[in-house]
Amino acid sequence: MGTRFFLHINQKEDGGSYSGEVIQRMGGVARNHADAIARLGCDSIFLSAVGNDPNADFFHRECQHFDISRVQKIENSPTCTYLSMNFHGNVKYGITTCEPLLQKIETDLIMKNQDAIQNAEYVLIDGNLPVDVVSKAMEICSKFEKRVWFEPTDIKKVGKIFASGQVDLIHAASPNANEFLEWARYCGVSVGAEAIATPNNVLEVVKQKGDRLFLPNMEILVVSLAQNGTAVIYRDAQNHVQYLTLPPAINPSEVVSVSGAGDSFNSGFIAGIVHGKSLDDSLKIAQKCANLTLQSTLAVSDKINTSLLI
Repeated sequence: MGTRFFLHINQKEDGGSYSGEVIQRMGGVARNHADAIARLGCDSIFLSAVGNDPNADFFHRECQHFDISRVQKIENSPTCTYLSMNFHGNVKYGITTCEPLLQKIETDLIMKNQDAIQNAEYVLIDGNLPVDVVSKAMEICSKFEKRVWFEPTDIKKVGKIFASGQVDLIHAASPNANEFLEWARYCGVSVGAEAIATPNNVLEVVKQKGDRLFLPNMEILVVSLAQNGTAVIYRDAQNHVQYLTLPPAINPSEVVSVSGAGDSFNSGFIAGIVHGKSLDDSLKIAQKCANLTLQSTLAVSDKINTSLLI
């Protein structure tokens, strides 16, 4: 879950009090995806953990529209909470209490829920999980030949999929600009900041480096550059690599909050594919989902629904 402070004026660091808005809402990268995917008509199962505290109660109240029956309750750890300071819709900085609980999630969570993975059409893994849990999840996904989407979550967590030793098994990844630079570094590719200046720059780097960046098993790589648009690299039906740029999902002046927009984009794409839509149509659904969340204070807009699939 998250608490956000929206600041409406140019505050100064002088110890003063400034007018703003405080919003408590659900958040979390994997949870956001589970939420949005469910709103788009898919059976969504969320595997994670919460503490035994009021924030866990809030989670259970707010997440009744998707399957949270397998979420583990961990005693003596706070439910993951993130506090962000937002100015003009952009996060200035955040404070998190997530690590104490995340470090208590063990491979047993994956092992006892293998049936959920076995029956899934797509499995999304986020970078918040400990490396051994990521590794076990990848092992089970490989066993059942499941498509895996890796969402890095944070620049410091990109390396977890590489540390798992199973990065070559993922089918999709969705780094933002800075996470893409870190992705490149782990792939042994040196690129400068100019590579993420525009979507076309990203595409040019990937074209030059080939499967060193767009790994052989990958079906799609989505690199979000926020207000600069999105770069998409994918394999078509003939297994040829294609390159595509997308404009920003919304005019920057209309943005209420950027948080969760990337998660909504990914969810729209995954839901489109699961519902049998073409890649182009799935990307259109993804853009619509991101558009709605960018105009909301929620991490996943409550306006996302199955009508977007038409």
